Amino acid sequence: MWTHVVDRFHAYYTKVKLPDGRTVVRKTKAVDEKRLSGALKDARKSLKYLQRANDGHINNLRTVLDMTYGRVGKRRRQLISKLQAPDPLVDDASVAILSAQISQEPKRKRVPELTDELSALLQSQIKQSSTRFDRAPLKESAPKVPAVNIWQRKFPEKRRVNFIKAWYAKTLDRLMPPLEAAEWERLQGLAAGDVRWDGPVLQRKLGTARSADACHSSSKVALRDLPHRLTTSNERIVEKEQHPEINSRPHQLTPRFMRRLWNDVFQKCPRLDWDFERKKWAVTWGDVEKQAVLAFDPHKEPPLSVFEGVDDDGHILVNPTIVSVDDQGPQPVK
Repeated sequence: MWTHVVDRFHAYYTKVKLPDGRTVVRKTKAVDEKRLSGALKDARKSLKYLQRANDGHINNLRTVLDMTYGRVGKRRRQLISKLQAPDPLVDDASVAILSAQISQEPKRKRVPELTDELSALLQSQIKQSSTRFDRAPLKESAPKVPAVNIWQRKFPEKRRVNFIKAWYAKTLDRLMPPLEAAEWERLQGLAAGDVRWDGPVLQRKLGTARSADACHSSSKVALRDLPHRLTTSNERIVEKEQHPEINSRPHQLTPRFMRRLWNDVFQKCPRLDWDFERKKWAVTWGDVEKQAVLAFDPHKEPPLSVFEGVDDDGHILVNPTIVSVDDQGPQPVK
């Protein structure tokens, strides 16, 4: 989320190198007062959303995690754009063939094509259960263009191209992009509990730096320049009349609760690896197996001590008697 905010802020500025060697920062987009007031309003709204996620509201926290791992939002589009890049042309023959095709039909609309990575990912997601994803399920791995129109004539070429483009856009809107191997494995460790979670980061006081080293380099921040910290979740629930948008109760951010949320996100995250033996892309979906921990080995007879201290109905005895087993049979011992 920090990267997302900083990238959007830097989109309005760029570094320009002057002829004398100096580097200055200039605005790339004109921002008027009306646009600035709207941007500040959106910033306060986003800040409130993040505060509700940190307070433990499930819906807000789920959305933040989905944005973090590229299931929704800008990062999802960035991950999908990497899969849309065509295969590089490594020889001069491929370049000549492509140039000839473009020169012969310069005005013809290009039909989008699925790359090998997208095709493998699409076929794998179709086989998955629809309950795994929040979006509508995918059913077709290729567009089914009708041969004739309603007048039983040949389907027009222009309509065929538009039909394929619409199917391509709808498919990309429902497709779950893969994560990098390191990020996928770390998310797997968080969902399984193998990676330790230190808990939420404590909020620093207003006007203080984040570290001792930053105190010397950064000036003191005026309290009036910082966004106003909204009331906490408990106070907002008490003042529900002033905040009618509150419709959920906050949840304490415990490791067990976070593992459940990470597991929900992990199930929607695939991993794409190249299979050298089969010479094709292999897709692995996130799934944390919940294995039951057995107290005793099922292949061995349990000791009789597990049945001590209860009666025939399974109720705990107030004054239990220990049963000893000898050659003459079980004998009660006080």
